[in-house]
Amino acid sequence: MDMPDALALQAFSHLCVGVSDITRALDFYRRVLGFDVVFDVELEGDSLDAVTGDEGAKGRMVGGLVGGIMVELLALGSSSRTPAGPHIGYTNMSFSVRDLDAAYERAVALGARPAQRPVEIGGVRMFFITDPDGTPIELVEYPHGERNSAELWGRSAGTG
Repeated sequence: MDMPDALALQAFSHLCVGVSDITRALDFYRRVLGFDVVFDVELEGDSLDAVTGDEGAKGRMVGGLVGGIMVELLALGSSSRTPAGPHIGYTNMSFSVRDLDAAYERAVALGARPAQRPVEIGGVRMFFITDPDGTPIELVEYPHGERNSAELWGRSAGTG
């Protein structure tokens, strides 16, 4: 049952897993789980700083399909402190919305405390909220009406 005051989610987007060694993780996910690489991007800049809470953050993200689900492997390198955002292991669940600015305003009105204002990384706009136990929830708006990471990268469940 839809809650009329809840955020208007379009779809589950992806699962993000923080890794300490992207090469080792990529080998495992490909060899063991059939990870079908869809994208591979280097990350840095003000938007990444805002998402991680770590000034000068740099990293690499490799996304691929596993059983029709987009999984993103995220390596942020070493840091002098534990960043406020993604870390090693399961990092967040992600849901897409049609209008990120409206979702941000609605989340605030519902009492959520976003970790940052909406930012853009690699053409995707996003912000994070947390559940009462601290589990990060990413809300994303994809360009051109895509509903999930697989659509953004020109793939869909069941292909590959």
